[in-house]
Amino acid sequence: MDVPHLRMFIDGEWCDSATGETFEVHSPATGEVLATLPKANREDVRRAVDAAEEAQPRLARLSIKERAEMAVRITEAIRPNIDAWALDLTLEQGKPIKEARLEVSEVIPNLLWNTEDLKRLETPVLEGYSKPEMMYLLRREPLGTVGVITPWNYPWLLPGEFVVQALICGNAVVFKPASATPISAVHFLEAMQHAGIPRGAMNLIAGPGPTAGMELVENPKVDGICFTGETATGEEISHRAGLKKVGLELGGSGPLIVLDDADLSKAARDIAFGCYNNAGQVCCANGRILVHEKVHDALVRKVVEESRRWRLGDPRREETDIGSMNNEPTLAKVERHLADGVGRGAQVLAGGRRVPAMPTPLYFPATVVDGVTTDMLLGNSETFGPVAPILEFRSLEQAVEIANLPRYGLSMAIHTANIKRAFTLARDLKAGQIVINDPVLYWDYNHPWGGFRRSGIGRVAGRWTIEAFTEIKTVILNVGESPDGAS
Repeated sequence: MDVPHLRMFIDGEWCDSATGETFEVHSPATGEVLATLPKANREDVRRAVDAAEEAQPRLARLSIKERAEMAVRITEAIRPNIDAWALDLTLEQGKPIKEARLEVSEVIPNLLWNTEDLKRLETPVLEGYSKPEMMYLLRREPLGTVGVITPWNYPWLLPGEFVVQALICGNAVVFKPASATPISAVHFLEAMQHAGIPRGAMNLIAGPGPTAGMELVENPKVDGICFTGETATGEEISHRAGLKKVGLELGGSGPLIVLDDADLSKAARDIAFGCYNNAGQVCCANGRILVHEKVHDALVRKVVEESRRWRLGDPRREETDIGSMNNEPTLAKVERHLADGVGRGAQVLAGGRRVPAMPTPLYFPATVVDGVTTDMLLGNSETFGPVAPILEFRSLEQAVEIANLPRYGLSMAIHTANIKRAFTLARDLKAGQIVINDPVLYWDYNHPWGGFRRSGIGRVAGRWTIEAFTEIKTVILNVGESPDGAS
């Protein structure tokens, strides 16, 4: 079978790289080569940035109505392709087809929600204080040219939170997806082209982060950077971006805290979902399970039972719950964390080893590890795999200390029947969101999403996305004495 050659999208044209270099996209699920793509270098990125810079003033002059209608047309172009594009997503990422189908389809309501946020965007009019005759009219305007860099774990959902939203705010965009999962990005651009986006307003580049990505970060013509990915890369971007407006959604090691009065069956189901969905390759996965000593044994039994219900297999099959992991470095990290934990006294109660005789060596089952402590990598770092590391605590104070220790602060969860204790913990936990009686892995279209500390900068979702891609301009009007002295 011929391997398709896909292209980048620069200045309204599908194109190859300036050097002609390409790279292959391999399926983690089957091992086959899915496509080849151009390998962008810094020259290609500069060409995309120049095209965006030239197109941006024309885009910004479009009315909100015209930009909103453009977003609606993009959703209409996605809708008939959900099944086909979900299969491509499964093949390039490894997630089960039922997760992939949901991921592609959720882009549609997400875009429509933000389109309504744009329509209803309000800014205040303020009266002068030091000079009462002055009036301040606040308006939101686009940043200019925006670079969006997205990871491989959600190749549709994460671009679907940022790329079109930046566009409809009046920004021209250069979009760089992860090299492991660029096929979904090509499909997204196909939908945008079908919707009739202005020439040069949206550009897609494919290539390595250290070259193509960093050129986008460092380029002085880029006014804003939106990045989702690991914390170490986010820290490097923050150092290199200069005075650009930067939004960073970074890593997490989100604790799910189970108190002694919790519904243990519900907690066990939520633990399994938050640890094993997308094979645990989620920034807001249940990174650590903190269990009160009084209910530890009972909860561990239930979590082990739940882990056995998560079926590992070919992600193209509807009955599969966990497909392949996406890449060898991520799985090797999971194994390194497990080996460290076992070497320090933790016990693997379920899973814990690659499954042989699969199409690739990237299949890893739902895993439960008990006896984890804070000196283990499982207890103080982001593992990013289908693992439930269980730590025991004695008091609320100790639970808070353990939860906050790694200084990640994206999402945390509490399971309890006592609302007072829930809100006491919510006050003391350092995270962008605290979920009560649901998994750490929780997200919606309309609430502010983002982290504290090592988990990022800024907020998106709902109107916060529109605010992230715009700046405030103040127009000051003298409504009292006119310049010539007439009243």
